[in-house]
Amino acid sequence: MKNLKNINIYEGGISSIPGKKDVVKVSSNESPFGPSISVKKAISESRLKTNKYPDGNCIELKEAISKSFKLKISNLFVGNGSDEILGIACQLFLNKGDEVIVPKHSFLMFEIYSKISGGVIKRSATKNLRVDLESLLKSITKKTKMIFIAQPNNPTGFYLSKKDLAVMIKKIPKKIMIIIDAAYAEYMTDNDYSNGLEFAQKNKNVIVTRTFSKIYGLASLRLGWCYAHSNIISSMNKVRGPFNVNQLAQDAGIQALKDKKYTSNSKKHNTLWLNIMNKELSKLPIKVYDSRANFLLIDVGKSVSKLNKYLLSKSIIIRLMDKYKLPSCVRVSIGTANENKKVLQAFKDFYK
Repeated sequence: MKNLKNINIYEGGISSIPGKKDVVKVSSNESPFGPSISVKKAISESRLKTNKYPDGNCIELKEAISKSFKLKISNLFVGNGSDEILGIACQLFLNKGDEVIVPKHSFLMFEIYSKISGGVIKRSATKNLRVDLESLLKSITKKTKMIFIAQPNNPTGFYLSKKDLAVMIKKIPKKIMIIIDAAYAEYMTDNDYSNGLEFAQKNKNVIVTRTFSKIYGLASLRLGWCYAHSNIISSMNKVRGPFNVNQLAQDAGIQALKDKKYTSNSKKHNTLWLNIMNKELSKLPIKVYDSRANFLLIDVGKSVSKLNKYLLSKSIIIRLMDKYKLPSCVRVSIGTANENKKVLQAFKDFYK
């Protein structure tokens, strides 16, 4: 058995509060709306097929992704959440003792999957919680096999500009795999943002992962995909399970990609409320980071424990950041308009 003593179990945000009803859960960066009506219909129809195995190659879903993002099917892989894809990439490219560079305060699963495959984690520094490109490049050694970049990053909400991403990829040796996790790409509005796909199309050592868990509202169905060189895709197909993506998820994903108006409206809502929440919370004696995606990172100082208890008493669940080595911070997802108003009022009442 592998030595797993140095691996921590991933713990998601809590989902309920004992004895409380009408709980406002803004702890897990989920869509506040869930899937569209037409996606729900597709799921309902798909459940009639549960006696049959799903399409192991996800052909129809790959065709939908190919059409939606103008990508070659031979460069696409579909997984049981983008989590599975991260794990498969580590399985393929890492051996015991290989070094993996992960910027500080990044998604916890980067470290977990790397360690499961025997990787040794090296933390590159951040400047004001943003990726320090100089530190990242200086961290590279002969043992470096993989580098993870979340674009934008969870939990900080920061990203590398397209220019910085280009510089980074150009300077990293081609034998090192670069994993760009663009889980929140659909929410981005900044002109200097890149989801990494253009770089994956030009560089054989770049893999870009995407998910249906966020803006599409399919978190519980576990559905993700990635773009990479066809040789990498071929290898991924050799090590995946025979039916790694269930039929409900495939049918829901196909329909979700068609509902462009629904996705657009979700993005508009998120952009509006991200700005409102940032502006209103910034009036309080706390530091609100200029996060992107669908959440805000907030430094509340020493009041973190009292604030959390107060919010729980008001049936509001936020995410504590101690696991990310940000003990004075909390992360708040963007919810529905009513949920956001409740969260704002609770914060204001606490700091009165």
